[in-house]
Amino acid sequence: MKKKQATLRIIFVVVTTVFLGVLAKTTKEETYNTFLKSEEPVIFSKQAHEDVRQVLCDAIDHADKEISLRIYNLQEPSIIASLAKQAENHLPLTIDYQMFKAREAFPKTSNVTLTEHPREGRKLMHQKALAIDKKYAWIGSANYTFDSLILDSNLIIGIKSSELCDHISANTSGSFVINKQPLEYFVLPKDGSKALFSVLQILNKAEKTICVGMFALTHPGILQALHDAMQRGVAVEVIIDKGFRTPLQGQLEKLQLKNFPFSIKTTPHKLHHKFGIIDRKILITGSTNWSEAGFGLNDESLIILHKLTKTQNQKLDKIWGDLLKSSQRYPQTGKDLHQNEEKKAA
Repeated sequence: MKKKQATLRIIFVVVTTVFLGVLAKTTKEETYNTFLKSEEPVIFSKQAHEDVRQVLCDAIDHADKEISLRIYNLQEPSIIASLAKQAENHLPLTIDYQMFKAREAFPKTSNVTLTEHPREGRKLMHQKALAIDKKYAWIGSANYTFDSLILDSNLIIGIKSSELCDHISANTSGSFVINKQPLEYFVLPKDGSKALFSVLQILNKAEKTICVGMFALTHPGILQALHDAMQRGVAVEVIIDKGFRTPLQGQLEKLQLKNFPFSIKTTPHKLHHKFGIIDRKILITGSTNWSEAGFGLNDESLIILHKLTKTQNQKLDKIWGDLLKSSQRYPQTGKDLHQNEEKKAA
């Protein structure tokens, strides 16, 4: 009996060790140093157990030549402190913003340029793009606020590219190759039509899968393209923020697009992503919601990254898996209702 118990204890220890090893491997936190060591663009998200705020602070703290930031909302104290410290170190610092209440933290010196872009009617200066030392670019869906970086669902991408940094600083569009990966960078609304054409072209050519994680999804052309993809057998999954369920429903009814299932994030805090993953080959993301205002009205940044790598897909799988766990299909089918009842009973 004792021998049997000892054997069971050994088996338990081995299984537990393996499990914890796998868990540690799957939840490994990537940092700014990960980005520095990588030649390919690196995706960061709290949904992959990463401290996006710290990554951005480290990127700013390590700047030694210049910083250019275009941001909708800048409120996070730690990021403001890092930026202010670099300004005091006499680094050229340019910040274009819409909401920012800590101007007094920055010295009124010639190396600092702070430009407010007040809201014009419905139009927003909605970009989230950072260029450092003309070599490191950071683009994504997160505003530089506590909620956006710590609580809400977002992603950012670190990209080593002097060309992209130049385009962020000049607020212009461009196309280039990053470590054998073609990348397109669009500044909207100036190049909104070109960006929309590229997005629609990619959706219309999708062959196997489309995964969309989107705060606001209402653009009629994109909804039609997604519906068409469903009709030709592409596996299309859409997850949106719960606050935009009604606008999406209304647009689908207006366009008479039936059999368009989607999911809504049901857990606290926002699904603030703006991404599409097509055939595990292409990532579309940035500050742009897939809405008419996103492509035709607001100041936005959008990137299209081609030839996704194994590492990038693994990170996107973690993000997508987390979204699936925290979302609910709408409208619900009988199968969905049954599964929800099972979850409640468990």
